[in-house]
Amino acid sequence: MPHWIVDARSVPGGVARLLDEVVRWRDETGDDVLVVVDGSPTARVPEGRHYGVDVRYGAADEIVRVVAERPAPAGTTVATSDPVLRARVAALGAAGEDARRFRDRLAGAGARRRDRAILATFGVDESALLGRGGEARVFALDADRVLRLPHPGVAPGALEERRRLLASIATPGWRVALPEVLEHREVEGRLVVVERRLPGRTALEMLAEPGRDREALVRDHLDVARRVPELPCPTDRFGEILGGNRIEADGFAAWAEQRLVVSLRTGGEAFAGIDPQAVTRDLVDALPEPEPARPRLVHLDVFLGNMLAVGDRISALLDFGPMTIGGPRDLDALVAVAYLAPEITPTAGQGERRAALAWAEEAGLAAAVAPAERWIAAYWTGAPDDERLRGWCRRILGCGA
Repeated sequence: MPHWIVDARSVPGGVARLLDEVVRWRDETGDDVLVVVDGSPTARVPEGRHYGVDVRYGAADEIVRVVAERPAPAGTTVATSDPVLRARVAALGAAGEDARRFRDRLAGAGARRRDRAILATFGVDESALLGRGGEARVFALDADRVLRLPHPGVAPGALEERRRLLASIATPGWRVALPEVLEHREVEGRLVVVERRLPGRTALEMLAEPGRDREALVRDHLDVARRVPELPCPTDRFGEILGGNRIEADGFAAWAEQRLVVSLRTGGEAFAGIDPQAVTRDLVDALPEPEPARPRLVHLDVFLGNMLAVGDRISALLDFGPMTIGGPRDLDALVAVAYLAPEITPTAGQGERRAALAWAEEAGLAAAVAPAERWIAAYWTGAPDDERLRGWCRRILGCGA
């Protein structure tokens, strides 16, 4: 497999947009890619693995060090416009490619050409990119609408399932804005989604801004998480609401244990010593409502990266998707506290984490924070492509390196 190291200093455009282009190219080629960014990690593009592409922060010396440590430097190509850097890696046996030629590779990717054709029908281009998630890339169409461009592997049936879920939970006047599908449209043989544009900017990034009342923003996001169960739950079973691989059960404990069995198996040998039954039992025993009679709506991915904010207040909750379940009332609030870990929310510091624990104490949830953290860490062991997240799972579960 070819190995690429991309010197982000040499490729024009924002890092987030470059990373999006590299991810699509990597999806098509299957090549191993490391993007090295000058400066310090940001909330939008932290260090770690992003949809199969590794991101590391450093300068030319970091690129040389990575090449020198590779057992077969001859299989590595460094894309950079810096002739001195190309000479240094060539001396180690690696190849160099001018950044302009690498840009041509990205522009020539078939997936990117098809995406540009779709965007052109809406009168926008790639500069309108707002963000990328596991299911779609999101572009601004105008002040009131966004375009969700699903990744090629997302089936039309999954989009329809999501539309029905969003329609079922729509609650005018609720605490914050929720996603709203305006239309499904087929363009260039592909189903795309037009949604209402929601107010605010990504809360994960806003938390890092100078002058922000960080504790107020963290507390408000936890208040929103605790109110998610007020929304209608479109299922009378416990477990996932969407997706072909969903698990359902008559009770929460039965579903929660089955889900961990699958996740831990996917996680592999590193997590072989974790007992899904014991982790689930500890969670259920600590919940204020241990085994609810009926399921409540649980987003299960309520963290600052899936929220928008205006000032120091949350304005919108995003990304109801395959993780959304019917479950117990307090689970979202508990996992929202757990997600304020540095591996998941790098813009949150110790002060914000202390504020979250104080909030949990006030809410009567303090005793359930640690069991919920262990359960959600075991849940996430099934995400093997995200090494940063796996590192958090290992730390919380005590699995070592």
